Amino acid sequence: MAGPSVGRRHIQDPASAESLIPHWGYPGQVMPCTNDPGSCAYLDAVYWMHDVSMLYTFIMWAVIGGTVLLIFTFRLANTRRSSTAKGELESQRAGKKGSISRACGAVSATARCWLLPESLVSFFGHVTRLQVVILTVILAYLLIFSLVGIVYKTWITPIKNSTLTNTRTTLGGFSDRIGALAYALTPLTIALSTRENILSLITGIPYQHFNFLHRWTGRIIFVQSVLHTIAWTIVEGRLYQPQPKTYTEFIVQMYMVFGIVAQILITFLYIFSIKRVMKWTGHEFFRKTHYVAGILYLGACWGHWAKLWCWMVASIAILFLDRGCRLLRTFAIHFSLKDGDKAANSKVISFDDGDGGTVVRMELTHEKPAWRSGQHFFLCFPELTVWQSHPFTPLPYQLQNYSRHVYIIRCLKGETSRLALLPEKSADSVTPVILTGPYGTSVLDTAAPNILAVAGGTGISFALPLAAAAATPQNAESPNRRVELVWIIRRARNIEWVQEELTSLLQSCSKNITVRIFITRESPSRTFDRIDELKDALPDDKTSSSSHSRDPAAPFALPQHPNLHISWLDDHHPQMGGILQQFIGDESSSVTTGRVQVVGSGPAELGRDLRASVAKANDGAQVWRGREQFDVGLYWDNRYF
Repeated sequence: MAGPSVGRRHIQDPASAESLIPHWGYPGQVMPCTNDPGSCAYLDAVYWMHDVSMLYTFIMWAVIGGTVLLIFTFRLANTRRSSTAKGELESQRAGKKGSISRACGAVSATARCWLLPESLVSFFGHVTRLQVVILTVILAYLLIFSLVGIVYKTWITPIKNSTLTNTRTTLGGFSDRIGALAYALTPLTIALSTRENILSLITGIPYQHFNFLHRWTGRIIFVQSVLHTIAWTIVEGRLYQPQPKTYTEFIVQMYMVFGIVAQILITFLYIFSIKRVMKWTGHEFFRKTHYVAGILYLGACWGHWAKLWCWMVASIAILFLDRGCRLLRTFAIHFSLKDGDKAANSKVISFDDGDGGTVVRMELTHEKPAWRSGQHFFLCFPELTVWQSHPFTPLPYQLQNYSRHVYIIRCLKGETSRLALLPEKSADSVTPVILTGPYGTSVLDTAAPNILAVAGGTGISFALPLAAAAATPQNAESPNRRVELVWIIRRARNIEWVQEELTSLLQSCSKNITVRIFITRESPSRTFDRIDELKDALPDDKTSSSSHSRDPAAPFALPQHPNLHISWLDDHHPQMGGILQQFIGDESSSVTTGRVQVVGSGPAELGRDLRASVAKANDGAQVWRGREQFDVGLYWDNRYF
């Protein structure tokens, strides 16, 4: 496809060749060269630069593979370290840790101090410095190896039967370099976006944490494609003569048509992935068009330069491994061909959150493979659409029955806004739900004796089951952990979302659990005065609770327990740094030594404050001295629904 056009562009005549020197990813080099000396020198430089470009793409993937292998090795070593520490915790040995263990802990704590906080939030969003550093390393690699290994020289070559000359520079070689790097980067970008993520399987990092790098590697490919297009436009439209004949013959070649299509598609992908544009068009438009345009883009890239097909095959394979199975499953569900995927019937109760929004509590029973606290399922609501699903974190009903899922879902724009209306359409008050999952890795650090679970709003569905799992001894010989659950909500009645599970937690784990609830937009007097006003305003037949929704004027009593502490903040949020420092420095419990793990979910602003607080709490020097409570880890679940 690209052979003849490239041969003409590189002023070679394969028919007159005595031999062809093969070059991987490029047409063979005609030998001997029968052109003028300048053109022959230029061709030698072009082929040498191409070979170096291929070498750089292989080095890039060797670095990626080595990094993944290093993370996997560290994960195995950390698992063994955690197992050893867990054994020491269970045997209640208080002896000083070995120097290697203390050194590892000190290095980890020091790294968190610098890499855990967020930086340049207005530009990068709510991501850690570690993710920004990784992106910086990728950018530095691509910048350096786009400029190194280039023959910086200009050749002025004659044109037969003409007084015009061609200006041959290294601009074409540079353009091919960034094009080759963009092709090689494509499989990584696809892999970072998939739900069935092999990177998550190897590294243990949840797939949603790769979204930041997926977005930015995609933007890098867009910039590379623009530079590649501009460079070859200058070469063919300005430096090569005669014009406009040369450019006209160049632009109509089939590989160039595919190149133009690919450039249009990558531009479309970039523009419609900008947050502001996504707000205008809606998430569903973005999601559907992103898949379709992405597949077409891969095909156009293959048509543009078929000799680098390997990168496109890898990209398509990764994409179809993820999307293909799910698409087949969707068709099976749609045409009722798969009995094992029949929908579970769910009971939906809606709550007015007190600020004009709606939160639903969805309960369903479904026999699925065993799942752990902190994992999530993708839920499909056939009565809304069978063509999309959304990730939600379940908690077991009353924290005991893992076959009965409870989901706390905030109804935002899009399909979730229609969830609260589903029970009204069903005569038997049930809504069918199709589950896929579970997804996610183990969250709790089995070696950490101190667990602080933090939730904002509906993030309680993530934090509450983790707190329960940490506070519940695995067996009679297991030691008690010190567990604290912090829940930040706007209104006191938000407690109703999980009141049964909260009561169960306090009753079953009263020895080692503390629950602190911060109510940020109410005071006690304002809360109950408002309830009385609502009662007076409603007719008598409206004051009872419906089976589908909770009446904001219905009777409500705050739960009572010695280990439950409710703080009324009226008009501000709690200081996460103070909460964390109080937890670390609390000596009222018998379990105060050992590492601290913080797990949390909620609004992005809460995640920012929590990252900064955890980073500040880490102290490598203190950990080296044996004070492990300054080794504070954080797992932040950044899917907020």
